[in-house]
Amino acid sequence: MPKPTKPKAAIITIGNEILLGKTLNTNMAYLGSKLAALGIPVQMSFTIQDDPIAITKALDDVWPEYDVVISTGGLGPTEDDLSKAAIAEFFGVQLSFDEDVWTHVQSLFSRRGMSTPPINRCQAMVPEGFEALRNDRGTAPGLHYEKDGKHFFALQGVPLEMRYIYVNHIQGILEKAYPAVKPIFQKTLHTHGVSESRLAELFCLSELPENVSLAWLPQTGRVDMRFYGHSQDAINEGITRAKKKIGRFIWNEEDSSPAELLSSLLLTNGNTLSIAESCTGGWVAKLITDLPGASKLFTGGVIAYSNEIKENLLKVNKDTLLRKGAVSNETALEMARGIKLLTGSSHAISTTGIAGPDGGSDEKPVGMVCFGFIAEGKHWTKQQVFTGDRESIRLKSAEFALLELIRYLQGRSI
Repeated sequence: MPKPTKPKAAIITIGNEILLGKTLNTNMAYLGSKLAALGIPVQMSFTIQDDPIAITKALDDVWPEYDVVISTGGLGPTEDDLSKAAIAEFFGVQLSFDEDVWTHVQSLFSRRGMSTPPINRCQAMVPEGFEALRNDRGTAPGLHYEKDGKHFFALQGVPLEMRYIYVNHIQGILEKAYPAVKPIFQKTLHTHGVSESRLAELFCLSELPENVSLAWLPQTGRVDMRFYGHSQDAINEGITRAKKKIGRFIWNEEDSSPAELLSSLLLTNGNTLSIAESCTGGWVAKLITDLPGASKLFTGGVIAYSNEIKENLLKVNKDTLLRKGAVSNETALEMARGIKLLTGSSHAISTTGIAGPDGGSDEKPVGMVCFGFIAEGKHWTKQQVFTGDRESIRLKSAEFALLELIRYLQGRSI
């Protein structure tokens, strides 16, 4: 059977916990991205229960139609992990005991000073005709089956283990199997301060180079534009055309978060940052301190929910609070000045607003947030009204605070 010039892939996610909404399917996102980079796009993906009937039906639907099929989940030692037996039955083979796998499983427990539980013996059962893919991150091996130039892989549900198997085994197998396939290149423009519909008005799909596609990816409070195709030069040309139309809204061209980019900009010039927060409750500081090495730039922060803390700790003028209120540009700027003075940072951010669901008024509605900024001797404020529930308002506010300071550091208008 000749190898397809444009192979296509399908992903089967097996996991009751994902269907219950308690676990995010990050494995699909990872595999989709990696397979696209190899030029093997995922054209079908679905999530099913760890149930033999469901597994058999899923394989029956995709195996005849797709060149690469990958399942994730259901390879553990517990009674609810049923995938392997169902897979063996679908392909008409028996499970047989693999001494090499069992030795590896025992060695993993031995390194931890533990005896191997008998229940783990089932992980050494491998469908006949399948290749066991060694897993140095866990006890369950990955599985590989090839027939008529098509490939099936069964992987673990644990993301760390699944990614290890992909990088160390699957990628090489697929590169060798489909050497002539053109990879799919991708590049993303990250925008802020503009809606998806407005971006679509400013940059039309008809302006894209031939064979370049564009996906609109709305985030919470911002929009990403992903350009993809088989030609890196054509994608770069599409990016250039887009930047001429929407350049003022672009804050990044790399796949990094607002916190990562801001931290990089500050560290490049040896600057430091402090943060005073009210309505965001420490969320801005969390975004920064989630990053390794945050101590190199983050001097400290204060969650000043009460007026007393604003006044006594951040030195917000009592008269400002009485005349303008806690939610005002004037209070926000004094909060920024206070935290900068308190910590000795070179740059400062403050937030104060009404996250809801209560507390709003006609003059100051729910979602109204005031921001204060200090950078390189410049002081300024911003005021926004965000929509959504309490959590989304707080997240949008936290990211806006970071993106506004990024805007200044990049030399764009404030």
